[in-house]
Amino acid sequence: MKRREFLKAMGAFAVVAPSVASAVSASETKYVGKKSPLCEYSGRKPNVILVLCDDLGWGDLGEFWQNKRKDEGYLHIDTPNLDKAMQRGVMLTHAYTTSPVCAPARASMVTGKNQGHCNLRNNSFDCPIATDMTLGTVMKQAGYATWHIGKWGIGGGYEAAGSQPRRAMACDAGFDYSYGYPAHAHGHSFYRFEAFDEDTTHTQWRTSKQGSPCVENISKAVYDDQDRFKFYAKLSSGSKVCTSAASETDYHADVDGMQFEADTDGTYYRRLVSDEESRFCYDTDLFTAKIKQLIKAHLDAEREEPFFCYACYTTVHGSGSSAQSDPNLGTVKDFHVPGAAYPAQDATDTEWGGGVKWVKDEETGYLPFKEGVVGDNTSNSYIYDAYQEYTDVSPAPDGSRARYATNVRRLDDALGDLLHFLKLRGIAEETLFIFTSDNGPAGEYVNSSSLADRLNWVETRGFDSNGPYKGMKRWSYEGGVREPTFAVWEGTIPANGEGATPRKITHPFQFPAWMATLADVAGLPQPAHCDGISILPVLTNSGTQLAARIYAEYQDGGSGMGYGFQQMVRDGDYVLIRNGGSTASPELYNVIEDEGQTTNLASDTAYADRLAWMKNLLLTCRIPMAKVLDACGAYGAYAVGSTAGTPYVSNYGATTVGSTPHGLDSATLPAIDLKGALPKTEARLYFNGAETWPWVPNFRTLVPDAGLLMDNAAALKAKLPEGQAAGVALRGWLEFSADTTVTITASGAGGCQLWLHEAHVLEYEAGDCTKGKSTSYTLAAGRHPYKLYLTTTSGADGLCSVSIGSTTII
Repeated sequence: MKRREFLKAMGAFAVVAPSVASAVSASETKYVGKKSPLCEYSGRKPNVILVLCDDLGWGDLGEFWQNKRKDEGYLHIDTPNLDKAMQRGVMLTHAYTTSPVCAPARASMVTGKNQGHCNLRNNSFDCPIATDMTLGTVMKQAGYATWHIGKWGIGGGYEAAGSQPRRAMACDAGFDYSYGYPAHAHGHSFYRFEAFDEDTTHTQWRTSKQGSPCVENISKAVYDDQDRFKFYAKLSSGSKVCTSAASETDYHADVDGMQFEADTDGTYYRRLVSDEESRFCYDTDLFTAKIKQLIKAHLDAEREEPFFCYACYTTVHGSGSSAQSDPNLGTVKDFHVPGAAYPAQDATDTEWGGGVKWVKDEETGYLPFKEGVVGDNTSNSYIYDAYQEYTDVSPAPDGSRARYATNVRRLDDALGDLLHFLKLRGIAEETLFIFTSDNGPAGEYVNSSSLADRLNWVETRGFDSNGPYKGMKRWSYEGGVREPTFAVWEGTIPANGEGATPRKITHPFQFPAWMATLADVAGLPQPAHCDGISILPVLTNSGTQLAARIYAEYQDGGSGMGYGFQQMVRDGDYVLIRNGGSTASPELYNVIEDEGQTTNLASDTAYADRLAWMKNLLLTCRIPMAKVLDACGAYGAYAVGSTAGTPYVSNYGATTVGSTPHGLDSATLPAIDLKGALPKTEARLYFNGAETWPWVPNFRTLVPDAGLLMDNAAALKAKLPEGQAAGVALRGWLEFSADTTVTITASGAGGCQLWLHEAHVLEYEAGDCTKGKSTSYTLAAGRHPYKLYLTTTSGADGLCSVSIGSTTII
């Protein structure tokens, strides 16, 4: 590969080429965090609602695919409210998840890491994620009120019967408030209920994955803040009324019936939501009402900070027959549906706008969208009129077509209600609304173990939920990893308007881009921690849009399609798939010319160079799971040991670090085929705003203040004024005459982020590396690029020292 091609593949180091200049004086330093050089819309701090659905396919929404089915006379699903939202915003048709299954995809969304770097990489339910930097912590740093609603399932403690520490729940991970269900398996029902059966006590919700409890959490920071505690405490309406009144000196006393207990593992406080509040409420309705209640209370209280709501709906995850289902539903059938029509919107209702309301009915005492009580309820029985005649096709469960369509249509009604509420309350133009799904559509809920039956349900027997793409959930083909995604920010994101064909963006990106984008939106530097790049420029059709690597992997634990270890990497228009680990044959597709992935180009000699390059990416875009603890500085939840002191890291079916089944973790990192003399190490220096950076920035997204080509670290250090905060970005090469195992070491008080090729091998924020850290890799004979980002608060003396083998970088 030519040097020019390699630099393009690695990505531009910054937006504007630096000049070789002397150091900038401290007096010239200024804060630039609110204005990114990439996009003029950075720093506006809108409210943000990020909706993450469950198993919703790329083809399940009208404007994406269902309207096409309707026009061709096929059974279809209507999503009129979401279609109108897309017309007021932009469709992102090349949006990718990081894994074709739930838990690792959600871990990547929250942590901003792709599956080559995340600490949770398989579908082990309730493995705790790393909590040192999350969507929640980033938005808290930006001054937001942070809320999580719905499914979590990546916090620890439940699937392993409490043997894992439960220290990565939403309110451990930067969220002020959480309302929903904590365990992954709790989400396998669309109805919340307190009891597991009529005879048991209500104590198992603290540790057991059984049942479907709804739990309300607040962070320790909220608990310790009188004003914020009272704000959240007064939101609840379903707990028992307490006799004692709260006092100003003891505001943790029972405020309007709210009684929180400290979690024994985590740093948050929780309470079980009673059956009176949540039972027989279809959770799409329940969670939407809770979001509206939070927003209404936030606006009514005239709170100054914007809000960030991470809304994790269950739609369209098939469930209902497992132990998680409520035995007293009105109708016990798979693919849970509501019990009545969705309450109509009402523009004359200036408080709620109609729809669902978090207000108790004066006569019954229940929320008005509850569907009854035990022995007299209509839960799980309502089918939209348009779908009543949808016939079933064996081996799908009874009523599955009509129920699936109703499930999606109910989400459309609920989000239409929410978007109408934003407009009614006058904050539509102040709110960025994002919609996506965790992975491709599922076929495992049909009554068959046949792969053909499952795929036929997703496609022709169901609703063509994967659109024009190949595969489904648990497949790393496009149908399993490309997600139905759109964004609306009226007045800021250009749109074609209601009634027009939506504006479409084909820029490829995946989940980690949302962390970078939201940091950019809020005016903070994009974190180097994050594997994504902000897509704000392409959303707003302004500025410079940078590309980022798209990489996914998944270890099939036995419930999938038998592919074993799967990898997917996209480079330009091409996608490389490898199923079965390091010895399996890869498949190469041009997903622009061949969106259905019907023509494997891997054996075509015209693509030999591209195939070789992309095969190497499967090794150089990731680090082994066993090296995560060495690579990461702030270990977060998963560094908490068991009684034996073993760190918890998801490891393909186990919770401890060990061997992996795919052969990649012990593989030698391949060299770059680059000839000629090696260039000098390139250094770029950053001063503006350095004293305010909350983390090591992605310097690729900032404009440097100075630059030089250097032979040694002394030349660089001479450019750093004594005692001044600064950032340094280095790019260079290593060369070896034979395969060599190198030890990589770092030590110092500053921030340190190091990549070999595209593998993020060291990741330390300021203060994490004071005692020194090390890791090791085996590098093939030849040339290897590295990229090193450093921050210091005290000039050259505050920089970390970094060595790769016998080479001292700085």
